[in-house]
Amino acid sequence: MTFLDELRKENLQAMKDKDPIRKGVYSLLISAIGLAEKEKGEALSKEEALKFIQKEVKQLKETIELTPSTRMDLLEEANKKLKILESYLPKQLSPEELVTEVEKFIKENNLEAIKKNQGQIMKGLMEKLQGATDGKSLNIALSKVLK
Repeated sequence: MTFLDELRKENLQAMKDKDPIRKGVYSLLISAIGLAEKEKGEALSKEEALKFIQKEVKQLKETIELTPSTRMDLLEEANKKLKILESYLPKQLSPEELVTEVEKFIKENNLEAIKKNQGQIMKGLMEKLQGATDGKSLNIALSKVLK
């Protein structure tokens, strides 16, 4: 069963449960991943599909940040969607774990902890930690370690 089939099954269950928020999230993902598969001409791997989920998580977090605190209904709905999406992602690393990963990567690759190497470190860690963090969190961890 492909990841897309799994999402379709979840979408069907959300329809049966009459849960519009879950149905909306699954419909959005099915549409995005289905289009990507059509363009590619073959089924996406789970890792490739996770990129779409990460993109949606990032957009939802930005929406939550920009939504006024007086609109509790919108914030509540966005948080529910975020929880559904994050359930598909691997466990996210804490800020402390990210700092440890940055330091470990620098030692393993014999790099200096200076701003000049930030791009190289960022690229290597984004590949290594794919799905376990986002660029913004990694950048914050990098700024704590680099001089």
